[in-house]
This record gives sequence, C-alpha cells and structure tokens, in this order.
Amino acid sequence: MADESERWASRRALLAAGASGVAALAGCPGGSGPTGTPGDGERTTGSDESETPTESSSGGGSGDGEGAATDAAETDAPGSDIGPREPGQAVLVDQVGYRPEDRKEAVVRADGSTFAVTDADSGETVASGELSEPTADDASGDTVRHAAFDGVTESGTYRLAVGDGAVASHEFAVGAGVYGRTLAEICRRYTLRRADIRIEDPVSGLEYGPGHPQDREARMYFGDAFRDEGDRVDARGGWYDAGDYGKYVTPGAVTVAQLLLAYERDPDTFAAGQLSLPEGVSTAEREAEMPDLLAEAKFELEWLERMQRPDGAAYHKVAGGSWPAMDTRPSEDAQPRYVFGLSTYGTGMLAGAMAMAARVYREFDAEFADRMLADARDAFAFLEANPDPIFRRDDGQNDGSGGYAKETDRTERFWAAAELLKTTGESRFADYLEAELAAQFETAPPPVSWANALLLGHWAYYTADAADRDRRAAVGDRLVADADRLVERVRSEGYRVALSTDQYYWASAKLAVAQGVKLLLANDVEARSAYVDAALDQVHYVLGRTPTTRSYVTGSGERAPEHPHSRTVESTGVNVPGNLVGGPNADGGDPALDELIETEGPPPAKCYLDETASYASNEPAIDYAAPLVVALAQFTPRSAVSVE
Repeated sequence: MADESERWASRRALLAAGASGVAALAGCPGGSGPTGTPGDGERTTGSDESETPTESSSGGGSGDGEGAATDAAETDAPGSDIGPREPGQAVLVDQVGYRPEDRKEAVVRADGSTFAVTDADSGETVASGELSEPTADDASGDTVRHAAFDGVTESGTYRLAVGDGAVASHEFAVGAGVYGRTLAEICRRYTLRRADIRIEDPVSGLEYGPGHPQDREARMYFGDAFRDEGDRVDARGGWYDAGDYGKYVTPGAVTVAQLLLAYERDPDTFAAGQLSLPEGVSTAEREAEMPDLLAEAKFELEWLERMQRPDGAAYHKVAGGSWPAMDTRPSEDAQPRYVFGLSTYGTGMLAGAMAMAARVYREFDAEFADRMLADARDAFAFLEANPDPIFRRDDGQNDGSGGYAKETDRTERFWAAAELLKTTGESRFADYLEAELAAQFETAPPPVSWANALLLGHWAYYTADAADRDRRAAVGDRLVADADRLVERVRSEGYRVALSTDQYYWASAKLAVAQGVKLLLANDVEARSAYVDAALDQVHYVLGRTPTTRSYVTGSGERAPEHPHSRTVESTGVNVPGNLVGGPNADGGDPALDELIETEGPPPAKCYLDETASYASNEPAIDYAAPLVVALAQFTPRSAVSVE
C-alpha cells in the first residue's frame, strides 16, 4: 500500500492543515480513495462579523455558454452511456412528481415548438402547449426551452413529449402525497446510520452491527482539566456522518436542529409509526407515541449530550485513528476509537440544538426536555466564560476522520443565545445578543450549514416572543429581501435552480435545497407564491430535473444514484434509499472527478459522476439531507409519509 499512501499524501496534508475561518473538510481517505465534504456548499471568509460565502471561480467549463450545443439533445451528459433519445435525456422533469395545484414546468433541451402530456397507462393526451423561446443556460452549457403544464391536476402517472413524441421525459406522478415515500426514506435513513446498534431493516434489507461498540469506551486523544489522555469516555450512539464512520458534533448538531425545525414548522406531517422503523429501535419512544422523527432526533441528541464536558464545552468528534477500507462493515472496524478536539463553535451549535429540543420534546418527554435545557445552559455558560474562539487541534487527529475545522464562532454564539431567548424568554439572552453580537443582526445569513448557523439564529430570534419588535422586523425584512434576490436568480437559470454558475462546488445539491428552505422561511414572514414556487423548484432539481439527467437522492427517480461513496453501501451491497449525495462539483477534488473535468471539460452543472470513487460529487452526508426534510415536510400530508 506504499504507492496508495503516497497517492493520497497531499490530500491528507490538506485534511490536516486547516485554514483561516474554515478548513471545511470531512470524510474519509482510505480504501478506494479519500472522501470528504470540503466546503459543504459554503466557502467562508472566517470573518467574525459576517462569515458569509465568498465568490470563487468554479472552473470546470467555460461557464458563459460559448461552445454550447444548439440542440443539447444531440449530446449526452458527461459519463452517460444512455442515448439522447432515451426517455428523460432531453426532456427533464421531477422524476418523483408534482402536487396537483403546484406550478409545473419541464426543461427541454431539444429542438421543437410544442409539447404534449400523456397518461402513461392509456396514452391519452391530457394537456398540450407551446414551448418557450430557447435560452442559453450558462451553468450547464445547454440551450433550453420550458414546457409549462400547470393544468395537469388529476392524480395519475404521466409523460411529457416534444413534437412528434420521439423525445420524451421519464414517467412522473401527480398527486397530493407524491413526496411521501421520499420523505419517509430520508427520515428513516438516519435510523439506518446509527452506531452501536444492530440494524436489521426489513424494508431496505440492510443488516449490520452493532457498529463500533468500542465507542462505549472511547479513548481521550488528549488530556484536559477533566480527563487525562487515554481515559475512557462513553461516546456510544449517534449517527455515522457521511461515507465514513466518524461522528462529528457540528454536522450532527446542525442536522438534528433542522429535523426539529421541520417538526416545529409542520408538526402535523409527522406521527408515530409512519417510518416503519426496524424492530427494537426507540421502543420506549414508540410506546409513548412520540413521532418517529423525534424519536430518531433524540438518539442523536443523547450522543451530543455524551460529547459535552462537565463545564458545558463540546468535544469535536469520535473516530478511529486511520481510515477503514471501503468494504469494511461498521461491525468490522475494530480499531480503537478516540475523542478528538474541542471548539466553541461546536459548543454554540450544541447549545442551539438543545435549546430547540427543550421546546420540542416538552409535550412528549418533560424530563428529557429539562435535561436538554440544562445542557444548553451549561454550554452557553462556557461560551460566556470563554469569549474568544477556541478550536483545539492535536497532531494526527484527522488521520482517520474529517477536519470540520472552523476558527470563528460568532454565528454559532448568536444561534445559541437566540434559541435560549426563544425557549426561556429570559432577557439576559437578548442582552447578550445586543452587547456581544449586535453586528450579526445586520448580516444577511447564508443558507444553513455546519459552517454557518446564522440563519437558524435569525429564525429563532424572529419567532421568539421576547424579541425586540424593531430588531425582529429588521430580521424579517432582511430575509424577505434576500428571498427576492433568490427568486430572481431561480427565474434566470435554465434549470430553475438557486445556484449561480460559480456555486457548483462541494455539496451543491444540498446548497440548492438549503436555499429553498430560506425561501420557505421568508414565505412565513411574508407570504408570496413566488417564494414557494422557487422553493419547490429546488425540490424538482434534486429529484431529477437536472443537466446530468440524474436525481441526487438514492431510491427516488428513474435515474437515482446507484453507486454513492459509502462504506455501508460498499460493505453490505445495499444502496439504502433516502441519501442526498453532494451533486455537481466543478472544483473537482477526487481523482475520478478530476479526470472527468480535465479530459471532458464539462460545464459546472455537469461535473458529476455516479461512481463510488467520486467522493467529491457522490458522497451522502447527514447534513445534506436535512434541509430536504424541512422542505418536504411542508409539502407532504401525514397520511402520505410511508414506505409501505
């Protein structure tokens, strides 16, 4: 393996290096190559005041439409072995479907002037119309037209064809509960990422475990005021983060927070028993009729609690000292596991998530809610006692796990204080925001990510009864103004995606959906159909209306990912549905994707490979799917959330 070690030496150096602001790296070198989530859809400046994404050239194509084919149906997407006249290659739709009353639009990259929608069973034409004028889409290099078919409102399965019908879409459904199965699969996928529990899932066929029982006695990688190096720590439970077996506080906290946000915004969508969870999982919670989503979130919250020091600070992660091979099952990775690092930004995230939990779980488990509030207060007390950012690094801590390093913590402190203000109504948290973090009120927050939680903080403040009226109004106005800009961007993009040409970087698919969630929050401030339509456009995008012709959610759509970069998939042979993969990444970052970019030069929106080796474009992660839960919760009735 000497050659393999040398091959990845520079990558490992990058993983360990860190940077000012964010060394935005996660994932897992080893086996068939390193994986990771650099940037996670965010590139941050490291500024204590804004921590907002910076503009950067994405590469991977001209980006200006020059050289684009005038009839994109004549060329296949990079890496595709499917001919352009196969269904779904030149007429792109949401491969899962549409709700009856929503705006419906297909993207057509073929010559033509008319379209028709036919019933997939009977062949009867149910709608027809004129295609829009052609327009150049810079991000994809395609020339596209649009087919609007809002009038198709009857439940059923359909296909949209252009001209004489030789060029057509994949089949798609129309129905009120069309996203129910996808939402259920995404939510239950968290259960199927559990560590230290035997998984025997009759729905997907996934079986393994218990994975990493040694986490019950994880070893301290360093010594601190409470433990010596080598001391044992109970760090059992929690979710595996991505394609690796690391468990990380920061993506874990921001993920569970978004699941709680989905429940807070749309509690009627969720119920006990709807996810068909495996036997023996969350038995007590199920007996208490706790909604399955909350039962699963509680499992992660309990792990986060174990990662908290007695003084309230949060350790950073639990992982092995080396990367397991790609074909290693969780139960086969027997290496010692360590508790690594500590950070104030992770402590702020832990406080924010637990303050949310104190509200959400009150009606189901008051004792647990009290515990969560006490933990949030402890974390906040540590932040107050340590006003400067802390991120602990020790040599070797990233040799078997991702970095997730960040040198600033203002946005996470804001989120923590705002959630505690909302939960408790205590003025001291409002006073802290004004005295220590007033500049954060003036910042337009980017979409939620592990690297920046300010939007969660703004939303908590906006919805807090104890918020200052003028501050609250200003926060709402800023969100609405940002949403207006997003709507304009979506309308200007040929595929109606909320990504500019230079935003096709690591986790671009997640970024698109997270932009959609921002639009939905803005709609709660000031109801506008344009916000909801544009948010749905992001759902349509990740479910298959893409330049690559792919859905980016495993198990959803005719062209869903078949080879995600995942150790559980590689070791068990089961491609579990409900994983959102990273999506197009014009920056490259793995050898397979780098070769595609170098040899074929695809435009940014087509820098994607459905290959196990492409961790830079085809790796799933827990935080990627989280905003999709928020979005689909708003668009799905409870009765439809099922995998049966």
